[in-house]
Amino acid sequence: MSLNIYEHAQGHRHDSTMIQNLYTSANGVEVDILRLDTIDSLAPGNKWFKLVPNLVAAQHANATRLISFGGAYSNHLHALAALGHVKGFETIGCVRADRGDPLTPTLLDAKSWGMTLHYLSRSDYRRRNEREFITEILAQYPNSYLIPEGGANKIGAGGCGKIVDLIPNRGSDYTALVLACGTGTTLAGIASMIADGVRVIGVPVLKAEKFMARDISAMLAVLGADRDNWQLDHRFHGGAYACLPQAVLEHMQTFECYHGILLDPVYTAKASYAVQSMVDNQEFPAGSRILLVHTGGLQGRRGFNL
Repeated sequence: MSLNIYEHAQGHRHDSTMIQNLYTSANGVEVDILRLDTIDSLAPGNKWFKLVPNLVAAQHANATRLISFGGAYSNHLHALAALGHVKGFETIGCVRADRGDPLTPTLLDAKSWGMTLHYLSRSDYRRRNEREFITEILAQYPNSYLIPEGGANKIGAGGCGKIVDLIPNRGSDYTALVLACGTGTTLAGIASMIADGVRVIGVPVLKAEKFMARDISAMLAVLGADRDNWQLDHRFHGGAYACLPQAVLEHMQTFECYHGILLDPVYTAKASYAVQSMVDNQEFPAGSRILLVHTGGLQGRRGFNL
């Protein structure tokens, strides 16, 4: 497998099939969706853009192992295990779980691709960004290349900037682009490359008022591309990560029935619900064009009774 960030996206660049119209409101607000979920079956959606450039960096560093962090249903670890297996890397997933817990479908997949599961208690997992703790982990797995949780580093954000190449005219035909945020890495990449005049609206999927804007600003500073063209809307997290409120569930079911597009309940369902709410409340000017980004993550549906 060639590690080219466009390996599976190249044929879709500026291809209208990547973007589908969803609906037009009574006051003429048009909503489209960018289908990143259709790009790659092993690392769907934004995971491809975050991970492929990190794997290239790992190759250049002559690393033989890839190591990262995630929960028991982590899209990130799932995609990392799959890509690592195909490209010949050993993978280590530092999982927030107890060793005796039953394996989730996500972790069963990861193990089938050869991922070693390194279990971390919740207290240890909170230390995942501490330099001393990372040093301790890496000492157990020599010749490893560390990828932060969610691919949240400069390389991953830079890769996400390539998503803009899939949007005609770098998005200049749109008033705003809306996407779900876990770490904010995808938002940072897109905001760094989107056309001037387009607002990038992030919908955090967890309570993140205290840190997410700071983290995105820091990432954009590293990229040298903070253009003051983005914002976060914290109204739609539903109380916690992976919490699926009844209103979001009902929106998700209606959306899937009407449009025939599956959503993941952790990320894009909340972003889609946010867009619908903003349109219904007439928060976008009449005649606006909005692009909702489907960031993939459909394997995470297995954690819900859907």
